[in-house]
Amino acid sequence: MKRKLFNAVFMVLLFSMAVLVQKEAFAAGKITGMVEAQRARFKKDAVVYLKGVSGTFTPPAKHYTMDQKDLIFTPHVLPVVVGSSVDFKNSDNVNHNVFAPTKCKPFNLGTYGKGVVKTETFDKSCVVDLLCNVHSEMSAFVVVLDNPYFAKTGADGSFTIENVPPGTYQIAVWSEKLKAAPQTVTVKDGGAAQVTFNLAR
Repeated sequence: MKRKLFNAVFMVLLFSMAVLVQKEAFAAGKITGMVEAQRARFKKDAVVYLKGVSGTFTPPAKHYTMDQKDLIFTPHVLPVVVGSSVDFKNSDNVNHNVFAPTKCKPFNLGTYGKGVVKTETFDKSCVVDLLCNVHSEMSAFVVVLDNPYFAKTGADGSFTIENVPPGTYQIAVWSEKLKAAPQTVTVKDGGAAQVTFNLAR
């Protein structure tokens, strides 16, 4: 009896040590960098993302939110992983409409008033243009990505992609107006890699 108990305790300790060693052996890293452009306003709201990352990625249970306030979609650019749902809220005192003419994800949520929230799920990776047929000046984008390793740039063009497994990847950038070629980046065990993109026409 004592021997069986000893063996059981030993196996539990051995398993726990294996888990700890595995966690230490594959410490996640991060990618930081800048997106540069001649005009400062193009540095903001670019989406930097990794391409071709293997694995199955579960979308967050919590919905993202895109508001319509002061006749503006907020945020203007919303990056999400495939399978994510977005709540489209109307916070204005006027009616709004949300529709997407994009071929990969066409939809029309109709026209609705203040306080109403309508939800759409994005099940395919692509860039979805959003418009309002009540206010032609309104526009936004949902950038739907295959994996969660992405980041949106701040006003200065800076970005950080957290929790990246060690490895070598293709990294790319999406911008509303400009382009830059993809690059190769290597993330070492628990380390930080740096990348700079120069956007141009």
